[in-house]
Amino acid sequence: MSIEVVKVSHQDVAMLVEKFKLASQKICMMFSTEGVYRKPYLEGLPHFRALSYEKMAEVVTSITFFKELCEEQIAEGYKLKDNSSFVWRAFRKLDFVPRADVFNHMTDEDLVEIYSVDNKQLYRNFRFFECCSYTLEELYSVEWWNLYERNADVTMKIFAAGMKVATGEIADSYIPGIEPALLKEVKEDGQSFMQQVKLISPLKRNKRVEGLLVIETAEQILN
Repeated sequence: MSIEVVKVSHQDVAMLVEKFKLASQKICMMFSTEGVYRKPYLEGLPHFRALSYEKMAEVVTSITFFKELCEEQIAEGYKLKDNSSFVWRAFRKLDFVPRADVFNHMTDEDLVEIYSVDNKQLYRNFRFFECCSYTLEELYSVEWWNLYERNADVTMKIFAAGMKVATGEIADSYIPGIEPALLKEVKEDGQSFMQQVKLISPLKRNKRVEGLLVIETAEQILN
């Protein structure tokens, strides 16, 4: 059986590059209205252009999702800083059903992330970007473990806790009790934080656990 090879033209790639640029620029513009100034991409988009065409398309889909989420939040009169409404909007758009108690554990100062059960990051809240100096290109084009460093034992504890929730071994929202740890951006003049996971909670779709909600605290360490 022959396998059909789909040829990708320079025009196809250029179209994805332009879509990424426009989406990231729009997000940064919306961020700036709430006091967060983030650079959309590096000159020449080296990280994005280094991806395969399929991965480029996946990244464009992901950043477009977030751009639309921000636009909807603002259009309905809410601030991006409003964690409860912004996270709830993400749940609806991703078709996830959360545990009823998750908002009891969440404040506007918390970092909130949503992952698929196969460890793909689907959502980061506004606070995440306040605690980050990377460009959107770096965040969307480079795997997170190549952007940050943390004690390996703590990382394994967090991963193990997430697996217990993802597999249904723990069916409810879970406070893992993992000690705070230093989280550092892997770059010159990168920021450092004392970060702690407050809560890991299952997200269901069609009555099956298909995502994880992770709520964290982060306190910047001034160099």
